[in-house]
Amino acid sequence: YKIPLGLYILSANNGKKDIGSIIDAVMMVANQPCALAISCGNQSNTKQAIDKSLNFNLSVLPKNVSPDIIANFGFFSSNEREKWKYTSHHKYHGLPVFDEALAFINAKVIHKYELCSNTVFIAEIVDAEINKQGESLLYQDYRGELKNNVIKAYQRLKGE
Repeated sequence: YKIPLGLYILSANNGKKDIGSIIDAVMMVANQPCALAISCGNQSNTKQAIDKSLNFNLSVLPKNVSPDIIANFGFFSSNEREKWKYTSHHKYHGLPVFDEALAFINAKVIHKYELCSNTVFIAEIVDAEINKQGESLLYQDYRGELKNNVIKAYQRLKGE
């Protein structure tokens, strides 16, 4: 598996609906079993859904992703917006993934560590699939080239 330091859409289901958020804290932590670690803010709906289901998907974002996608998943709460309604997606192991993602990863939580602001989930990779070739969106690209466009997209989407 290739896990770049970048931005991902983290998806889960809270028992009532599919939700998701942008995360940038993902890293490979073991190869037997193949496992990764993710970090979620403790107040996020996505974190609360993972606490219940112990299952999540990651969509690896391409470098040329629309700022609207990052604004949708990174700036809005699932309480105020049906994020997947505005995003081309399909189900992968029963959870949504972004159609234009470079790869999809489905994982099952095996441990969690709660800190004051965030929870770190250690999860075994159940399945992973390369969707298409391309460069992944690195965090440094977001901070450098894309962030201003994402803020503008958020302001526009908020007004709709």
